[in-house]
Amino acid sequence: MSSNSVPLYVDDSHLTEFDATVVKSGPRFVVLDRTSFYPDSGGQPNDIGFLRHDGINVIVLKVMKRGLEIFHYLDSDIPMGSAVHGVVDWPTRSWNMRRHSAEHLITGLIEALGEPPKIFSDLERLEYQPSTLTEEQIRGVERRFDEVVDKNVLVRIHYEDRARIDASGDPRKILFLKKIPRSVDRLRIVDIGAYASTFCFGTHVKSTREIGHLVELRLEDAKKGKKVIHFRLEP
Repeated sequence: MSSNSVPLYVDDSHLTEFDATVVKSGPRFVVLDRTSFYPDSGGQPNDIGFLRHDGINVIVLKVMKRGLEIFHYLDSDIPMGSAVHGVVDWPTRSWNMRRHSAEHLITGLIEALGEPPKIFSDLERLEYQPSTLTEEQIRGVERRFDEVVDKNVLVRIHYEDRARIDASGDPRKILFLKKIPRSVDRLRIVDIGAYASTFCFGTHVKSTREIGHLVELRLEDAKKGKKVIHFRLEP
């Protein structure tokens, strides 16, 4: 039996319950044939929740991806071959994907100013080098962000072949492509209207109103010409 995991979250970020079979088991961990639990990856934290087995809720503490296997680290053991019902904690998933989609939108709005692509990001923090971003520009990004949220722009997910992207000559896409393993031949692209377009395998909102408004967007000078942007969303 293959121990590769089908990542259900890729096709539906709002799916929080699913049925699966344990295809690999060890001390306090399992790999499932299919899962909606998002692993810690790409600067986005993993989901938490539980797997129901034999009437008992086994807590999912951590989720990590290794190759094509997704490991669920648990508070107790579940035997190989067991049928389980997974339940993802929605408040945690929602909060993480709202911030993740917000990071995409902020990045797109900053790139529209002619800023080079960010060199690092995680939830609520983006880093650029070199950077000429000004406080005035950041206030403009903040206003624009809230305008896009109020417009309730749809978030569209689609796929492109790697070879087609390579042949496109688009320097921005080719730069991002270098960060993705050659074994990945189809790329998942997340578009937020015309405001942001990024390769991403993370979870995302369906439309911008789901993100919510900013309560903080702060620009900070760092070493060697770097600029760091911190943001916070309304609860």
